[in-house]
Amino acid sequence: MKSLSIVFLATFLITLTFSSFKSQTTVEGDEDYDTLNYQSMNISGIKLGTNYGIILEKLGTPDSVKKEETPDAQASNHFEMYLYGKDAFFVMDENVSGFELTTPKFNIQNLGGLKVGDPMNKVKKRFPKSYKLRDVDNTVDDWVTTISIQFGVSDSFLEITVQNDKIVGLATVTDDGTEE
Repeated sequence: MKSLSIVFLATFLITLTFSSFKSQTTVEGDEDYDTLNYQSMNISGIKLGTNYGIILEKLGTPDSVKKEETPDAQASNHFEMYLYGKDAFFVMDENVSGFELTTPKFNIQNLGGLKVGDPMNKVKKRFPKSYKLRDVDNTVDDWVTTISIQFGVSDSFLEITVQNDKIVGLATVTDDGTEE
C-alpha cells in the first residue's frame, strides 16, 4: 500500500511539473475581424448585389461612368465606376458590387447611418474586434487609421479610413487592397 501511494504521488508530481510549462508562442493571424453580411449593405437605399438600375433610380444620371479592367478576372474582365462627385459605386456584371465614399453625401443605413465625417469612436464601439486589428500609418503628417470589417468568410472587406479621429473614407476592398 505504501508503494502504491508513492507511485500515485510521483505520478501526480510529474503531471504537475509538465502541466506547469506553458507554451510561450502565440499564433499570429488567429484573430478574427468583425463580420458583415454583404447583401445587407445598404448605401443610401442602394443594396450591394442588386441590379445597377437601382443606382440610376435612386441617384439619377452619374457625373461620369468609367470602365476599368479587373485585376482578377474570375467572373468578368471589367467593372464600371459610376461617379457622383467624389463618390463612386462599382458595377460588375450589371450588379452593384462595391463603393468608395469620400464625402458625407451617402451613408450606410444598415450600420446606423455610418458616413464620412463621423467620429472614430462610433466605429470603435460597433466593431471592437476589427478596431483591435486596425492598421495605423504614421508615415504621414496626420496619422491614418484603417479599420477592416470582413464580409462573411470572403476575402472582401468594408474598409473604414480614419484621420484626426474622423472617418474620411468608406470603401469595399479585397484582401490584396484593391477596390472592388
